[in-house]
Amino acid sequence: MESILAIETSVPEASIALWSDGAWLFEAEFVSDRNHNSMVFEPLAQALALLEGRELSTVLVGTGPGSYSGTRIGIAAAQGLAIAKSCPAAGIGSIAATPPARSVARPAAAHTAATAIGDARRGLYYISSITASGEAEEPELMDAAVLEQRLASIPDDLLFTLDAPTTLGLNDQLQERITRTQPQARLLVDVWLGLDEVRRQQLYSKPLAPTYLRAPFTSKAKQGHPLLRRG
Repeated sequence: MESILAIETSVPEASIALWSDGAWLFEAEFVSDRNHNSMVFEPLAQALALLEGRELSTVLVGTGPGSYSGTRIGIAAAQGLAIAKSCPAAGIGSIAATPPARSVARPAAAHTAATAIGDARRGLYYISSITASGEAEEPELMDAAVLEQRLASIPDDLLFTLDAPTTLGLNDQLQERITRTQPQARLLVDVWLGLDEVRRQQLYSKPLAPTYLRAPFTSKAKQGHPLLRRG
């Protein structure tokens, strides 16, 4: 018997889902922003209560890109659950767990490829294509001009974003092609079930970490800081 609990908190419209042997036992959506990340714990407790003696096989968590604090609280909750339930945890890029991304994996899909676009701030944007396995590629950064050129070169792709399309600096024609969407915990499970065992083991072996659009910034201590003083 396989039971999978999924946590998606990389966006304010957060969600949790529990799947067991082909049936959904629990789904919940809630607002989880900077002031309400503690709201993840009540639906988690409700989901775990429905296991009713079943062993948890896997904990899945969306790794973003998205809210820094939201993604990290989801990862921390997944790590804690995995330890408490003696089961593995795996991270999946949140972009893959969206309706447009999953729609291209369906039989007789209208589109054969999907690409996510997002605002990376400070004048940069990212694109991330959905792979044949259903996962999302590592986000690639570029400016608005290059973004328009890239999108014009893939006229048949289904384009989607987690942001408001008007923030992407694109012309009206490209904006009209873009669907706004959000990742969902139940679709993390959908992605996972579509992976082969080799890929699952690879994800199990990777430490849980947020998908950063840029390398984490670490400031240097000022001269005279106590940490720089030699004993």
